[in-house]
Amino acid sequence: MGKRYILVNDMGTTGNKALLLDENLNNVSSVSETYETYYPKPNWSSQKISEVNEVVIHCMKEVIKKSGIDPKDIAVISFSNQMMTMIPVDQGGKVLLDEVGIWCDMRQGEQAKRLMEKLGGNDEYYKITGVGWQPELAPICKIMWYKDNMPDIYENTYKFLQYKEVISHRLTGVMATEYGDMSMNGMMNCAEKRLSKRIFDAAEVDMDKIPDILNSDDVIGTVSKEAAAVYGVAEGTPVTLGSGDVICANIGAGVIKPGMGYTCIGSANWSAVFADEPSLDPRYKMNCNTMQPTGGYNLVMITAAGGIAQDWFKDGFYTADQSEGSSEYEASVYKKMTEDTMRVAPGADGLLFYPYLRGGGAPHFDMNARGSFVGLDIAHTRGHMLRAIYEGVCFNMHWLYDLYEELGFGIYNLDTIRAIGGGVQNDLWMQTYADVNGMKFSRLTSPQQSTALGAAIIGGVGVGIWDNYEEATNKIAIDKEFLPNKKTTGEYQDLYKIYRETYEEIYPFYAKRSQFVDQYTK
Repeated sequence: MGKRYILVNDMGTTGNKALLLDENLNNVSSVSETYETYYPKPNWSSQKISEVNEVVIHCMKEVIKKSGIDPKDIAVISFSNQMMTMIPVDQGGKVLLDEVGIWCDMRQGEQAKRLMEKLGGNDEYYKITGVGWQPELAPICKIMWYKDNMPDIYENTYKFLQYKEVISHRLTGVMATEYGDMSMNGMMNCAEKRLSKRIFDAAEVDMDKIPDILNSDDVIGTVSKEAAAVYGVAEGTPVTLGSGDVICANIGAGVIKPGMGYTCIGSANWSAVFADEPSLDPRYKMNCNTMQPTGGYNLVMITAAGGIAQDWFKDGFYTADQSEGSSEYEASVYKKMTEDTMRVAPGADGLLFYPYLRGGGAPHFDMNARGSFVGLDIAHTRGHMLRAIYEGVCFNMHWLYDLYEELGFGIYNLDTIRAIGGGVQNDLWMQTYADVNGMKFSRLTSPQQSTALGAAIIGGVGVGIWDNYEEATNKIAIDKEFLPNKKTTGEYQDLYKIYRETYEEIYPFYAKRSQFVDQYTK
């Protein structure tokens, strides 16, 4: 066939997955490896770029070795990465600070407060950016933090890059960013798709420290001879930047035109609908992802904790069931978790779970909110707690769907919601989604690879494997559909009402808890 393979690095929150895909989006081979996340202080979450780079190198070499293909047959290298990270580099691309805050790092509270005061508040800020995350997470505030706390690093920074941009620069020598990631960085005028001078003036940081913004599918350059030796690919291979993970997920879910929507249970949990225009209504602050390659916007609402709530519970309550981490034993643990949950009736005998383990996110946009079980009694088992976790994530998503409806973006009239992410492989969880929301959910084939598929599609369109995004996304197939059980849906509607009312009752606790932590936790 020759020159028809696409190599993708999907650099997520916990690790990198390198995949080789063919022109029909079939997975030829894949290799995954994790990197460490550090929590040196309360509200800090950081990773080391040197460790990320080593993981990427190893994954790229191994995935090619595993596939048996000739590296010269790779038509393009493309990327997906966790968003909202700012890595300072000098003019030669040298990383000036190895351990940097990642997307969920919340150390920028002071900077966010100052920026909001200058811009007239978060509502006014949102009307410019279309970014619904708390300003504390915004990369513009991360740059302000560097300037306030590491002025030498700030002054010596030539450009602030994201993960994929550091790696692509090392491959090609070209330093650039793209519209997708930038649309979530809290520094662009969303409607006009350009950097906002008003925001940079208010932040008092230098706009020139942002690299040139390209389309996600632009070929930025080709792999140099030196990089080819380091990363194990062929000299001259074209490179596209791809985009941020949420942007790639939009494309990998095939949601590229109005009337389509999807949900993702990844580490976080989010939903999106496609629209021709952004929603800049500050009431609910949807993230308006610029889909520069396809035009239009995906309107996204995200809760920071989704699948990670299940992983957190597995690690804490099923530790004794795990051995040395073999894949077989890992599968048996998930099987045991499902069996425990199946013994518990829908509603978890009145136990509620609020999935805000990481704080923040929709629908409350409250940095102080935290994960909570409400209604525990002596008869409850770990199976009850697991079912409550699954249901809590679904109730939270139901709440987001209600907000879409209030803003005039129909969810409940869609034929189906496409489902992607690792969590949707759990049939019980998917059925709970359908029952709680009273809608049909369609799980895509290879739902865990949707962000990688999106990055592959961007790269493939970039080098002409497909003429356009519709041709490429038509190759995405449905694996299984989940229809709502009317009886269970009725029960869940009653519990959903209690879920919303109860949140209003416990809401004041979160602020008091945060004050206690700030006062007594060093």
